[in-house]
Amino acid sequence: MIPLKLETLLNGRVVEQDRVEYKRGWNPSDTIHTICAYANDFSNMNGGYVVIGIEDDHGRPLLPPVGIADDALDRLQNELFEYCNLIEPRYIPQLEIVDIHGKKVVYLWCSAGDSGPYKAPKDVYFKKNEERHKEYWIKPFSVKTIAKQSELFELFEKFNSVPFDDRVNRDAKVSDIQMGHLRDFLVESNSALAEDVFSRSVEDTLISLEAANTTDIGVDIRNIGVLMFTDRPEKFLPGAKIELVWFRSQEEEGSDDFTEKTFSGPLFRQIKDALHYIETSLIKEKVVKVAGRAEADRFFNYPYEALEETLANACQHKSYQIQEPVEIRVYLDRILILNYPGPEQWIDMDKFREGKAISRRYRNRRIGEFFKEIDLSEKKSTGIRKILRTLERNGSPAPEFETDAERHYMITTIRIRDGFEFNQAMQDQENVSAENFPENFPEKLSLKDLETMRAITENPECKTEELAAKLGVTRRTITNRIKSLKDKNVIRRVGSDRAGYWEIMLSKRTQ
Repeated sequence: MIPLKLETLLNGRVVEQDRVEYKRGWNPSDTIHTICAYANDFSNMNGGYVVIGIEDDHGRPLLPPVGIADDALDRLQNELFEYCNLIEPRYIPQLEIVDIHGKKVVYLWCSAGDSGPYKAPKDVYFKKNEERHKEYWIKPFSVKTIAKQSELFELFEKFNSVPFDDRVNRDAKVSDIQMGHLRDFLVESNSALAEDVFSRSVEDTLISLEAANTTDIGVDIRNIGVLMFTDRPEKFLPGAKIELVWFRSQEEEGSDDFTEKTFSGPLFRQIKDALHYIETSLIKEKVVKVAGRAEADRFFNYPYEALEETLANACQHKSYQIQEPVEIRVYLDRILILNYPGPEQWIDMDKFREGKAISRRYRNRRIGEFFKEIDLSEKKSTGIRKILRTLERNGSPAPEFETDAERHYMITTIRIRDGFEFNQAMQDQENVSAENFPENFPEKLSLKDLETMRAITENPECKTEELAAKLGVTRRTITNRIKSLKDKNVIRRVGSDRAGYWEIMLSKRTQ
């Protein structure tokens, strides 16, 4: 079964037009050339799809379908497999007969091959004993063509260096794959495989998703399977995690007042968990009423969509052969997202910053494909434009992209929108948080004070190290906070550090 439903393909949301060919009828030579080109996957986009029985309308499907007559289906399938045997090395696409609008169509998934480059004859019809000339077919954009000498060199080089996320991970086993993660992904992506996921084995599901290879003795897990469907992908690929550091004072890196969090698990879940943490802990909205207008202006300190696209891009384009994780650094006035390495050398950074750089191929094509299926990533070469568009619509400064001459790293900086300056934001939070405490406190409590007091109130018997763990700060930081609260005569420790408890001294303040 082909994982991507034909209905999903036809609506044009998930797969780019140049990765799909619609054919009114069965044209053997042209179809074999297309299959061969998708197998060669010159643009590194994970192959493509062919639908026979639907007419092409300038790259889009013309519905309702023409369809294939029932009595012609068997002949078509037999000829298809016969002519696929002419592809060298042999390549067979996945095939389904799909009923759509009451008509039957032939649906082919031509995934990127592993054993190429592939070549096929110009004409699949030939006379007996006639020498059959074969060519290397490619589809760099929307045009199918025979590879030129320079392209042929790239094609051979490509197959000599299979993308890392498509390589077999020799340390991973089927038992490392969690079926729960597979099910979550299939449901979120609205895959056809979700319909019978409970009756399919892990091996069958992985093979259908091309996250594993069949061998004579079992199944080999590819790196994409490790990244997407294991509990701890960093066990196999040490850089497969997201680390967040939130600096809470103006001293930034020189301060001990910071929060650290690590997000692990399947790659798509890491991103969603990190974004959820940012959305609930950091993102704030302002509503400004405009005189003479019914609708108020609404804007955010950081627009969620821009952060989502930036983080997804960082996770998609980092190298998982490098052990450094994707990093999120939150400062008082900006958020930095860092990944290693930076963009490929051939990418013009000036065009990149304007959202005009066109990517010829992805560093991690499979990650990009999986992300698109669950709406974590835009179509190719449109992610930067989405970030620019979202920030502009929110009234935020343009993003900043930084790398070095060798492209060792990539730092994307999203700056806070005007109107959310740190001091004002802190004051707003303090005013809201202080509602739970007496108004006649002689000293203004900071947000850090209130946060610490709230944790103490929830568990008066907690020890210093437990407080530090709960708040996600270092022991030295929590010690300094406790000293500050004691100096303000707000809390005290009753009994010993080991067996005592904390007391909030509210009664003395309200007398």
